[in-house]
Amino acid sequence: MSAPNELLAALLDEAQCSRSALARDIRELAAARGMSDVRCDHVDVGRWLNGMVPRGAKPALIAEALGRRVGRALSLSDLGFTVSQPLTVGLTFSESRDTTIRTARTLWTEDLRRSDFLRMAIAAGSLSTPMARWLVSPPADPPYRRLGTRRVGSDEVAAVRTTLQMFEHLDHQFGGGHARTAAVQYLCDAVSPLLHANYSDAIGRELFGVAAQFTYKTGAMAYDVGLHGLARRYFVQALNLAHASGDRPLGGKVLALMSHQANYLGEYREAVDLARAAALGAGSEATPRVSSMYAAMEARGLASVGDKRACLRAMRQAEASFAKSTGDGEPAWIGYFDQAELHDELAHCFTALRSPRDAERHAHAALAQSTSEHPRSRTFCRISLATSYLDAGEVTQACATAGDALAAAGRIKSARVQTYIRTFDSSLNRFGKQRAIADFHERAREILSVAS
Repeated sequence: MSAPNELLAALLDEAQCSRSALARDIRELAAARGMSDVRCDHVDVGRWLNGMVPRGAKPALIAEALGRRVGRALSLSDLGFTVSQPLTVGLTFSESRDTTIRTARTLWTEDLRRSDFLRMAIAAGSLSTPMARWLVSPPADPPYRRLGTRRVGSDEVAAVRTTLQMFEHLDHQFGGGHARTAAVQYLCDAVSPLLHANYSDAIGRELFGVAAQFTYKTGAMAYDVGLHGLARRYFVQALNLAHASGDRPLGGKVLALMSHQANYLGEYREAVDLARAAALGAGSEATPRVSSMYAAMEARGLASVGDKRACLRAMRQAEASFAKSTGDGEPAWIGYFDQAELHDELAHCFTALRSPRDAERHAHAALAQSTSEHPRSRTFCRISLATSYLDAGEVTQACATAGDALAAAGRIKSARVQTYIRTFDSSLNRFGKQRAIADFHERAREILSVAS
């Protein structure tokens, strides 16, 4: 028979929280995180107090719920639960290259094991410390290693880069849920041994750079399927790897991804801060197109905040920086940010600002210049365009445009795509009963039921 959990009982007393209240907090947190399978009542809490250890995502939810009540962060050990890895795995910035290699390997391994603690939610505020430490950190020492007998050369780095391109293509075509586990397996089996091997300074910088790109791409896949806390751990590790490579603009790219995710999750001020930190940290090393991307991410956050004046200024900066780019000297990883992508970002900004005509103009330009190789991006763009039609009162056109987005959405494994569709579907309710609306509701239900 298990011993009573005295630590958990003491925390409940400190928080002046009843068993029913804690169970309610856990249910509400789970619902907010999209964890529809989490069930909890006062009987469950009683079992935990008697020594039973909860499974799945519940330990992390308990820690967050009680942490809010007592006003401080709680670890699972604070609750009397035993865990094999600390909750902070992957969330700490390190200037030590060896620490970065070990932590990245641990994160990838725990991800493959589907460790429960990786499902816990992580607020954008947790990214402030790694962001600040990256900003003030001195340049990394050369990544030359003398350990082991395996020698890494340009061929090995090229193989990782080619494999990354394959996963990027799969992600764009079929969504983050299609091949994410395979990407994690490749990081464990192929990339980790290379990082532990022997390489020159030049090869080492290339290796850490492509490892950073592979890691943030895998994190972006987690973000796309709704594993937001896990995605943030990957992004912090990508920041560490980028720092080890000595590539400041690449580190800024990681912060821009963090900004994009924060904006999606409604953490708008943090999204603005992360985008600004990206530009500040990259400084004069950022190329025109990279600078344009940073500015576009800042504009997205400002649009969501509702600061139209600052948003317009950031959008003008994004356009001006992009216009300066000739394509020469731009890093390969910014290649996705073409004219179509810029128009798409601006369309999203104008949609958030409720400026439908400007949103339509940029969305049409994005769709005209993009290709079928990026169906997920085109789906987002079409939903944004449909929303602008709704804001202009053109309901039939809005439903037709959103209907076009549904055609591709069914085969894309993306929680973000589903959220875009649900949000647009709900926004139609204020327009009453119209045939176009009823038809879209029916088609959307079919797509969403299959996706779920």
